Amino acid sequence: MNTLIVGTGKLGQRFYNYLVSKGEQPYTLSRSEKAWADKHIQCDLLKVSDTLPELPKLDNVYIMLAPDERTEPAYRQTYIHAVSRLIQELHKQQTEFHCTFLSSTSVYEGNIEPLIDESVKPKPANFKGKSLLDAEKSLKNLHPITSIVRASGLYSAERTKLIESLFDKDKYLDPKWLNLIHEDDLCYWLHMVGKREVSLSIASDGTAFTRQQLQDYKAGGERPSEQAAKQYHSVLLKRISLQFPNIFEWIDQTKK
Repeated sequence: MNTLIVGTGKLGQRFYNYLVSKGEQPYTLSRSEKAWADKHIQCDLLKVSDTLPELPKLDNVYIMLAPDERTEPAYRQTYIHAVSRLIQELHKQQTEFHCTFLSSTSVYEGNIEPLIDESVKPKPANFKGKSLLDAEKSLKNLHPITSIVRASGLYSAERTKLIESLFDKDKYLDPKWLNLIHEDDLCYWLHMVGKREVSLSIASDGTAFTRQQLQDYKAGGERPSEQAAKQYHSVLLKRISLQFPNIFEWIDQTKK
């Protein structure tokens, strides 16, 4: 099994370590050197002078890029132009690999449905969601053998800024409903989708919550039962088992 991970940020490194734990020896690709990766390719996809080296026959290519800036030009340059260049370069060598593209639930920002699964048509409300939706379509056109994974927010003990925000007392009454998935579960999700070639999935644990509910629970309160105003719930949740089915169980485990 030959795998290429494109994008080596926090999640890319975590996914690399996940695959290594499963016995794989994945290739990685990014603009900068990565000492932790055994088979790393340094390549700037936005530089015409940079080209890919000769690669073995690839089974899976995972694209998990992130823009340098939160601007529309940066988003489109990263998710559309860089990804298009990647596929064009790979197609010079091979075309049979399966591709998995990490997108985001931001494509549903404008949706008002209380329960969103893969059957719901996305309605982006800003340039982030629109750019990602355009990127999904562009990639599918370039390489039809592609799975799209729309991930919700990520949490883990290492994402300290998010954890601090979730338990910030000043945000206790923030009414926003949050949909998250643990980073380890997203790694499992991506790997599963790559193997099964699931065309579209929403990677979220299926349990929306508010900061008030979370802070009350950590303080010793009951598990909330209130119906969420907006919840992502993939049809795949019926068939897979997450390590952390919701953030409340993660809190229980961190207490041990």
